[in-house]
Amino acid sequence: MRHEIVFDHFGEEQRIYFDIGRLAALEKLMGTSIQKIIAEGNVGINFVLSGLTVGLGHHYGNRSAIQRKLEAYFAAGGDLNEIATTIVRAVVASGIFGKAESAEPEADEKNDRETQSER
Repeated sequence: MRHEIVFDHFGEEQRIYFDIGRLAALEKLMGTSIQKIIAEGNVGINFVLSGLTVGLGHHYGNRSAIQRKLEAYFAAGGDLNEIATTIVRAVVASGIFGKAESAEPEADEKNDRETQSER
């Protein structure tokens, strides 16, 4: 089962995800391990461009399409850190760092409310 994260930074509701194959592709593009990238906080423009190329591969066919989307996003005042955070959340949701509590905090809050209302 893949764990998808909502990706709405480009104005469309899309979902980003990473599985083993996609994580391996991201490591290859970045030239280092995903653990090192996350541990060092090396989440700059190359990480964002590579992460989106891989993680949104089912929405966009190539790196050039992602680059155009990023350029439009930044021209409209978008924030690199917001996108990087979403990519990191999707990497964590893949499960490679162990079982995460939840990649979607809204889902936890909704489940808590539903559980409380059933009591």
